[in-house]
Amino acid sequence: MATRGAGRGSRERGWPSLEEQLRADKVTPGSALEHLIRDNQDTQLLEPAEAHDGMQLPMWLRVYWRKQHPEPEVSAAYPAVLFRVYSWMRQHHDLPWRSAPGAKEQGR
Repeated sequence: MATRGAGRGSRERGWPSLEEQLRADKVTPGSALEHLIRDNQDTQLLEPAEAHDGMQLPMWLRVYWRKQHPEPEVSAAYPAVLFRVYSWMRQHHDLPWRSAPGAKEQGR
């Protein structure tokens, strides 16, 4: 497995900025979804190649998944249900999404 993190910023490794992520999903400002996205920006948890894998799964949801599943044997593959969850989240911005344990609380 490639070394996660590589110590560089998300933009330098090909990930969209926070603002681009929020805009891409038309996230309601101040919503629970916005907070979830803001809380899950640690691209060091991801494999560098994921930035260009063509998978239609946003960076923040990948980070959230990795926080929930930090086991080293978890491959870069994500379960199919995660795509359905993503679709649901985009339609329901204010459901009480929870950040991974230990994530900073921002403005709640």
